[in-house]
Formats: sequence, structure tokens, C-alpha cells
Amino acid sequence: MKRLLYPGILFLFLLFAVASPGFAAIMEVHVSIPPQKWLSDKLGGDKIITHVLVTKGRDPHTYEPTPKQISALAGSSIYFTIGMEFEEQIVHKLAETVAGLRFVDSTRGITRIAMTGEEHHGEHQEGHGVEHEEQGVEEAHHHDGADPHVWLSPLNLQLMAQVMAEEMAAADPANKAVYEQNLAQLHAELDQLNNFIHKELDPFKGSSFYIFHPSFGYFAKEYNLVQQAVEVGGKSPSPRQLSALIEKARKEGVKIIFVQPQFDTKSVESVARAIGGSVEPLDNLAEDVAGNLKIMTVKIKTALSGKKELGNKN
Repeated sequence: MKRLLYPGILFLFLLFAVASPGFAAIMEVHVSIPPQKWLSDKLGGDKIITHVLVTKGRDPHTYEPTPKQISALAGSSIYFTIGMEFEEQIVHKLAETVAGLRFVDSTRGITRIAMTGEEHHGEHQEGHGVEHEEQGVEEAHHHDGADPHVWLSPLNLQLMAQVMAEEMAAADPANKAVYEQNLAQLHAELDQLNNFIHKELDPFKGSSFYIFHPSFGYFAKEYNLVQQAVEVGGKSPSPRQLSALIEKARKEGVKIIFVQPQFDTKSVESVARAIGGSVEPLDNLAEDVAGNLKIMTVKIKTALSGKKELGNKN
């Protein structure tokens, strides 16, 4: 008799808990990439469970969601997109079939810049292009379309956080005050980060840093730097393009070339050997985006200071 009593008591307890005013279900949201998860976790705290589609080590440019991920996403309250190509097929599949899922562009309000291999004030710079073999003209490395890497700027992160907090509050009004308080704290943290980066990099305005894939355009634009990409139009450079890049790097005294962990390093290593420099990792998709931006800042400052060894600080 006692054995039957315990499940009954447990059932009544759970029923009372769900019915009580203080009980609130945790809201589940989906994001596309790890940096968005950092924002979502900061804003939602213990009120939110965040699921990320593109996991560590995956390249969002070539990523395709699995059926299991699509099924899990359909059970969420919000899907925060960021402007990646793969998101289009997800929205197309679920928008008309899953009534309870809100699709929100987390980059709403951010001004996009062109996807270029050289980024300075958002414009191509004269004299910095690499000659294309097929066309025989000087032009900057570029991809067609807008640069999707909006999260690599503290100010853009603030805009994204604003959108996400508003949408969380709209979907879960009972915890609106929590989201607003967390947003205010996050804005303050990102203000401090922005000030730190300016202090470290302002002395190097107009300088170039070398990177494999041109994903730091927003960062370069925000802090008046030039990103010089090894990759050309989404592909490894031709021998002629590689030769021109090596010559340019030598003239500028470059000793460090950065590469993201999602890409092959062969072309970067060729350039580094030719200039007597080194290859250093720089992850544009790290989940702790604020901490990662600090690491990026220190590494780029070191590169611009002409120091080959990252651990050698004055």
C-alpha cells in the first residue's frame, strides 16, 4: 500500500508546483553559432536554455543542419538567426509548419559591410589590391555579398543583445525585468571591452594585420585597421596571388599571420615561411565572444608591434 502511495503524492506535488504562481517553465531558444549562445546565456540566465546549431570546429559557411537538429529546433520558442546562408533552408522548412516558433534576426539594426579581404573604414584602399590572374586588374580580395561576421564587434554585440532581450521579454513577459537587468549589465561589460580595445589598438590606426579568411571586417572597421586576407574569393590563392601577398607582407615587415581553426593552413604556412614569420590561431567562433575579443586584441597588437613571439611582452 505504501508503495502505491508515494507515486500518488509525487504526482500531486508536481501538479501543485505547475499550478502555483511561482512556477515558470524554462524557455528554450536556438541560435546558429556559439557567440550568439554567449549572448543568450548572459541575457537569459537560469530562465533560458540555449541550443546552438553550429558546434565547435564546424564551418558555418559549409554547415547543413541534421534532421535531429531541425526536430529539436521545432520545439523551441525562438530561433535567433544571424545571416548565415544555411538559415534560409531552416526558415523555409519550419516557418509555415511550426506555429509556436518565432524567427528573429538577431542582427536587426546592424549596418552590413561588404565581404572583403581588405577592410578599412568599410572601403577598399587604393594600392592594397592583389592582381587577379584572370582579369589582370588590381582589386581587393572579396566575396560576393555582405559580411556575416557581425559578432566580432562589441558595439554590434550590444545591438544584438538589445534585440534578443526584447524578444525574450515578449515571449516570456513574466521575466521581462530579469532580461532588462541582464541586458543593462551586459551593455556595461561590452562598453568596458570596447574601451579596452580602443586603448590597445588606437596607436596602430591604419595598420594591416594578416588573416587567412576575411572574417574580421567589422573589427577592422571599428578600430580603424586593415585586414589583409590570404584567402581570395573564398578560395586559396593562386601562385601569382600568393607571390604578390608575400611581397606585400615583406615590405610591411609582417611576422605573424592568423588563421581560423575551421580552415586549412597550407597557404598561410607558405606565406609565413617565405617571410620568416609564424602562424597563430585566431578563432572567430569562440563561444566566449567577449573573452575572445580580448585575446584577438592582444594578439593583433602583438602582430602590429612587430613581435614574432606572442608571449614576448614589454
